[in-house]
Amino acid sequence: MVRPSRAPAEEDAENAQPSSNTLEFNEPLSWKAGKAIPVATLIKRLTTLSKQLSLLEQEGVDRDSLAIPAKELAQVGLMLHRDNGVKAFTACCLADMLRLHAPDAPYTAQQLKDIFSCFVSCLKGLEDPDATYYQQYICLLDSLSTVKSVVLISDIPDCEEVTLSLFTSFFDIAKPDGSKNVEYHMTDILIQLIDECNSLPTEVVDIIMAQFLRMAPSPVQPPKKGGAARADPKIDEKQTRLTNAVPPPAYNMAKNICNTCVDKMARHICQYFSEVILDAAPSSRRKLGSVDGEDEDAPVHEPSHEELHDLDKAHQLAKELWKACPQVLQNVIPQLEQELLADNGEIRKLACETIGDMALTGNFLSSAPATWKVWVSRANDKSPGVRAKWVQAAVRILKERSDSMAIQLVDLIAIKLNDLDDAVRFAVCESLRSLDYATITTKLAADQSPFNLYDSSNSIAGTNTNRKGKAEGDTKGWGKKILLTLAERVRDKKIHVRLEGMRCLARMWDMAYKDIAKGDDVVFAQLGWIPSKILDTFYINDPEVNVLLDHVLHEILIPVNYPPIEKERYGMEPEKANGNAKGKGKDKDDSKEREREILEGDKIRVRRLLVLVKGLDTKAKRALFAVPLRQISYAKVMEVFLKACEDNNGGVIEEGIDEVSVRITLDKFSAWLSQKLPEPPKAKENLQKFAKLHDRRCYQLIRFCFNPESDYRTVVKALKEIKKRIGESSQSGILDSLTPLLYRVSQLIYNKSHVAPIVEFSRTDPALGSTAHEVLKEMSGSNPAVFKANVKALSDLLQEQSPSSGSPDSSGAVDTLKACAGFAKSYPKDMPQERKLLQALVSFALTGSPPAAAKHAVTILMHSAARKEIYASDLVKRCIKDFKFGEEHFLAKLACLGQLVLLAPEQCEDDNKAIKELVTDIIVKVRTPKPDDENEEESKTVWADDSELDDEIKAKLLALRVLVNRLRANADVANSENASVVKSLNKIVANEGEPLGAKSTPATHRSRLRLAAAQHLLKLATYKSYDDLITAVEFNRLAVVAQDGCLQVRQGFINKLKKYLAAGKLNARYYTIIFLMAYEPNEDWREEVVTWVRARTIQVSKSASGSNVMEGIFARLMSLLVHHPDYGTQVKDLTDFSKYILFYLRAVANEENISLIHYVAQRAKQFRDRLSPDNSDNLYYLSELSQAVIRHYAEHHRWSIQTWPGKLRLPAALFAPMQNAQESQEISNKTFLPEGVDKKLGALVRTSRNTTAATATISSAGRKRKNEASASSPATTPAPKPKKAKPESSSKPKKVTKRRATRHESTPPPTKPSERRRSGRTAVAKVRSYKEDLPSDDEGFSDDEDEDASDVDQEMDDGTSSDQSEPEPRPRRASGRGRTSIGGSAKKPPPTRKGKEKEKVDATEPDEMEVDEPEPEEENEEDKEEETSAAIAVAPVAPMATTSPNVTPTKTAALGKRTTRAAAGKGKTEEKAEGKGKAVAGRRRSGRGRNKKNEDEEEAGVESSELSDVPDES
Repeated sequence: MVRPSRAPAEEDAENAQPSSNTLEFNEPLSWKAGKAIPVATLIKRLTTLSKQLSLLEQEGVDRDSLAIPAKELAQVGLMLHRDNGVKAFTACCLADMLRLHAPDAPYTAQQLKDIFSCFVSCLKGLEDPDATYYQQYICLLDSLSTVKSVVLISDIPDCEEVTLSLFTSFFDIAKPDGSKNVEYHMTDILIQLIDECNSLPTEVVDIIMAQFLRMAPSPVQPPKKGGAARADPKIDEKQTRLTNAVPPPAYNMAKNICNTCVDKMARHICQYFSEVILDAAPSSRRKLGSVDGEDEDAPVHEPSHEELHDLDKAHQLAKELWKACPQVLQNVIPQLEQELLADNGEIRKLACETIGDMALTGNFLSSAPATWKVWVSRANDKSPGVRAKWVQAAVRILKERSDSMAIQLVDLIAIKLNDLDDAVRFAVCESLRSLDYATITTKLAADQSPFNLYDSSNSIAGTNTNRKGKAEGDTKGWGKKILLTLAERVRDKKIHVRLEGMRCLARMWDMAYKDIAKGDDVVFAQLGWIPSKILDTFYINDPEVNVLLDHVLHEILIPVNYPPIEKERYGMEPEKANGNAKGKGKDKDDSKEREREILEGDKIRVRRLLVLVKGLDTKAKRALFAVPLRQISYAKVMEVFLKACEDNNGGVIEEGIDEVSVRITLDKFSAWLSQKLPEPPKAKENLQKFAKLHDRRCYQLIRFCFNPESDYRTVVKALKEIKKRIGESSQSGILDSLTPLLYRVSQLIYNKSHVAPIVEFSRTDPALGSTAHEVLKEMSGSNPAVFKANVKALSDLLQEQSPSSGSPDSSGAVDTLKACAGFAKSYPKDMPQERKLLQALVSFALTGSPPAAAKHAVTILMHSAARKEIYASDLVKRCIKDFKFGEEHFLAKLACLGQLVLLAPEQCEDDNKAIKELVTDIIVKVRTPKPDDENEEESKTVWADDSELDDEIKAKLLALRVLVNRLRANADVANSENASVVKSLNKIVANEGEPLGAKSTPATHRSRLRLAAAQHLLKLATYKSYDDLITAVEFNRLAVVAQDGCLQVRQGFINKLKKYLAAGKLNARYYTIIFLMAYEPNEDWREEVVTWVRARTIQVSKSASGSNVMEGIFARLMSLLVHHPDYGTQVKDLTDFSKYILFYLRAVANEENISLIHYVAQRAKQFRDRLSPDNSDNLYYLSELSQAVIRHYAEHHRWSIQTWPGKLRLPAALFAPMQNAQESQEISNKTFLPEGVDKKLGALVRTSRNTTAATATISSAGRKRKNEASASSPATTPAPKPKKAKPESSSKPKKVTKRRATRHESTPPPTKPSERRRSGRTAVAKVRSYKEDLPSDDEGFSDDEDEDASDVDQEMDDGTSSDQSEPEPRPRRASGRGRTSIGGSAKKPPPTRKGKEKEKVDATEPDEMEVDEPEPEEENEEDKEEETSAAIAVAPVAPMATTSPNVTPTKTAALGKRTTRAAAGKGKTEEKAEGKGKAVAGRRRSGRGRNKKNEDEEEAGVESSELSDVPDES
């Protein structure tokens, strides 16, 4: 090491050297005061000295010759000379002097300080490569680096100033365009200095650390005092650019310094972090392991915002140091670990984020295993903010790494998707949206990915991964679980989580689309299910979710501008758009090229649509197909709204226009549209602002959007121009509400531009052909108007596929025929009348295969053919002439006859007898013998798929259709022949599929026949004349089909029943059949039906004739249960049947109607069973059972059962009056319910939704429907016995244990109960006791004594008559804002709805979309279930008209909210004399239930129809 010089005399004695290594310079470098050496002379001398010194070797130099120059060079006058050249050469000479005198410098400590100060001053000149003395600066730098003279600084007292100046200058000098050699020497010099120094000044450490922050994006400025507790800081955009650029030289210098001087820098950096991290918030830390404790006694110091800013800066530095030189953080990481356990959540959040970023590079697990374990445990931190930061970091690690560190986090990420806090769930969804396609497909979705093979049973976080009911061994497949759990977030209760989850999923499918479209089965299996999950949210029917779904569907799944459409003048013809006239060759070529581009764009878009549809499940398809159905109704409303806007004229209404009417109409329809959007008041305000803008161009553009004649490009350009025009106005906020409405009214999915490509795909693409046929079929049923421009292409396709053209199988043409049939029914005059097409249709009708082709061909002919009568007569003759069973095309002829008798009954009149004999022979004869080894019990569950059916059963099914269609075509003609057909169908149902009683039909045929017979009975029941033929006994037999031993029979029957009920075509008594599904073993389907019934209850209650319908059918349900084959009066039987009542209550009951249902249950005990008067005791058992179940159910939900103030008459066909008053009194005083039942009912109600339903195997043996499923009830903790309700009668009844004998068939042997899923609503209060007077015995019967009692389906004015007439007014709660109780104040009855047209009941269900569609032209048209799977709700919007000021639009209930039902009465109900003067108080509604969504409905996804409440215009 170089040391300060010794005495000159000692050097002279020791260092005598040869003259060859002696300095020859002898000119003076110093001067006297006032006689300074000229600068030029001085520079010349210094230059000479520098050259000579540079030539001298360090070894053997004559130091005596150096003494004088060395002494003169150390003069302050030279080192601080004003001339840069003098200083530069002086510094070079001094550096050589230090080199030649090494290791002992010939200067004192003060002189060395001045010398190094001079060096630093000169080295600053390296910043400018063009400087005059740049070369001298380079020589100086090289000398210092090579000789290591810089170590002398460590021996200088108070050297901090020089050291700091040197570091500062070097880092400032380093530039991206500077010399790499200079950078290397500067780095070497600084490393030498650090190695020699025992300690570095704090400022120097700060300077080194500052270089690492050059690569870290930093906040623009620290948070201000009084602000939020560390909101995420804004990032300086200029800083973020550095993260993507080449690291600056200063950064590289600091990095090399730290990597070279690891030990010393680790110590200095640890001290640096101790000062910043620990001193910033000294009281914010606590001992290890106490973060989750409960000790809150000690005061906790909360760090200030400035301290948090300093902490954030320090953590940014730690992250950059880890990237550059992780070894120097060996003492810092334990400090970060302590921060993870701090009391303050902001500090833990900072530490979580920092360690998460550090784990992206290097191997943090091996470097700091203890800290890693603590960090992983923060996944369960008590602070949601910390958990959110943790999961964001974990997802980044999963994205960047594939080793054990990332694999260990996959299970925790999946669990955090179900975190209790919505901020954490949102953070996971947001982070997962940043994953790239490769990460999703290779890490999360791949079966053999380490992320799916990882077993989390030994998770280092110690987390219970088996939560939420997962099996103990279900500890693998976490990558897939992340995706599946993410899919559940689209139904999250928090809208922002739904939004992020849906966008994340949609983005994943968008990235995978190209591979899915190419037919990659692996990618389809991984991500193809995503659109189905997204579209399932359609059934939630929440305004916010619907708007979100609109954006995701039209912006990600099927983007509106996909593929991008180039800019051009909107609404012009191609030639005009180019700005040139026709006729020029170049323009013609351009026009053709443009047309080809348009067709190619349509094809690309249609392919995406078909790929999307192909990957959807059945439920999601219905949702997607409901979107264009919804568009039709929205377009009608929008047209009226636009007309009102035009009449409003921006608020200045012209003369001749009724101002009041215009304003009312505008307000009404803007209110209706706003109800479909989030924040209806704000949405309505935006729509009113849009009307005030009065932009007539926008009105026309919106009409372009929903005009069926607009092609896709026209629609897209109209949408763009609308957004541009409104966005440029001062009311740009209007777009928030208008954009979703534009998506809903526009022809985006079904557009006339899409028809030709779809037809082409159906003909040429084997992979998408069937999907294209399906879309064509749906398009024809919902929006046939789009076919007008392309019907010629469809007719040409039919001609190519017709049997007469040589096509061996017409199965591919069925969907095309169906599409054309839908178009022909709506636009018969637009159907081509070409001879070849008509011949092709005739060929289809007679020889089409499958028979459905013949059916649709006949439909087209009978609706559009100019000479349809001639075609009908000819087809009938050709079908029945020489007809032989089993001949070629005999099935097609039967299908043809089935449509002809429906659509052309007059042409079939002469051959009716022959047709009947033909089909009867087919139905009665058994041509396929029954297998000898067929088991009677197993045969009741047998089902054969369509592909497995033989010709005999196909013929029988077609023959049944012929008989039924004959009746449908002559519904207004009553005769014995019609009654015999209904009787035959009932016989097939009663015989379980046997047309005759011989029981020779194979099991596969019987299941098909009993389903067909049951469905045909439902179809005939849609006609009042035929419904009257179905007696109550036959109805009970028909209802039992809902519990058939074959699942397919049950599903086919119930689905058909749901469809007709949703369309309002069936009598309300058919709702009772639904409730026999209480013991349905298919739990998912059962719960789906419960959801459907809930939605129907809401819709029926909102209809004009639907008041009390769903409550009133409980009387019919009791009658049905009393005559059920399994009914008995033993304790076990009654307990079993209580589950039917619970099933009904779960689907229908709520706080508002529970009193009415209880009233109906009471009323049943005041009548005799008309169907079996001698066994009326069975009815009384069930009445008391129902009352007990209802009381327990109300108590469980803390609902109050009050006295129902009105009257509800029971069906006279099922209930007969008591014979005398004495019998009535005896029954009233007698208790039928056995002891012990009440206690079991309480436990059953409490566990009805908390226990998992056992799987039941339903068998038809002995006509049992529940007892074959054996499942023991789980042990439950007995709850306190509920308070016994007071009797309703004025006299306390005496308990009677004696029972009457009942029919043998009504009291079967004890059956084993089967557990079923029950209601999961939480109890919130106890039931209140009440007391009411029993009504008189004859209450509810007509005053007409000559009433025809033979009418088995006569209704006693209960609002459920078969002709669906409006019920007699009943006193009922007005607007749902009061609860009736005796002694309360009177409420005025609700206003009468006058002038309202009779409408069919709208359907809202999870599996059948509610949309508006034009009504059928005739009631006896062909079977509608073949037209569309969507349930149609007719709510047409009439042309523009005015409304009275008092008319307001009906509101649709949002998700989970019960819509208050209007009162049934149209006026005040007349009270009896004894009741006059008594005020009937309205039912009080609890505050808890008023603002809270119904949890059951939201959980099940209950949907309320968006289109059921379209306001009338008049």
